[in-house]
Amino acid sequence: MTRRVRNTFFQCREFRIEQDRCAMKVTTDACLLGAWVAVEQAKQILDIGTGSGLLALFAAQRSQARVDGVEIEPEAARQAAENFAASPWSDRLRVIQADIRDHAELHVEGYDLILCNPPFFSDSTHNPCQKLATARHNSALPLTDLLHAAHRLLQPDGSAWFLLPVAEAMQMADAATAYALYPAHRLWVRNSPSDQPHRQLLQLTKTEQPASESSFTLYDPHPFHTPEAAKLFAPYYINIR
Repeated sequence: MTRRVRNTFFQCREFRIEQDRCAMKVTTDACLLGAWVAVEQAKQILDIGTGSGLLALFAAQRSQARVDGVEIEPEAARQAAENFAASPWSDRLRVIQADIRDHAELHVEGYDLILCNPPFFSDSTHNPCQKLATARHNSALPLTDLLHAAHRLLQPDGSAWFLLPVAEAMQMADAATAYALYPAHRLWVRNSPSDQPHRQLLQLTKTEQPASESSFTLYDPHPFHTPEAAKLFAPYYINIR
């Protein structure tokens, strides 16, 4: 029996993601967050928990913003820095190896857009690999700490976007008001038309307002993307079905 070898990189049209030293690899859900959020008018973007640098690079491709990627894990931070340096936007991309809570205390300028695909498993058994456990489980970074950091780092008219499972997204939305952050939009994400939503893209702002909602379907059926998904990913994916 031949063992399938996982790619150590993810090739996009304008850049390449090396990911062999990162605990969390590129996922379709993370690509959706990077491709769907409107970044074109942003001037200062923050990617919390940048990992390989995926979200930061997606944002840099569609904007003229300066983009910071904060990453606590040293090997992932080094790999993100290498991916940034090899990209066409190296002059606008920066890796900061730090705990986001420390960065929130030290950074005073603020960001008008925050992107985050946080560790979100709370009750499941921790992975014995410490890097994977840190990347996947929120025991090291509870959602409340993440909300506190987002409030400190977000400019008054900015917005923060989080990719979470549905249950955790609802928890974050409920907890956000204690940090003067309010749901502005919810994008319900499902794999196929017959599936229930499995992820939510949650937008939080500092302005209280009625939250809007929309939905997005990735495949019809897997591995064939819906026309909406194919159009969204076309600027990034080399081969799309």
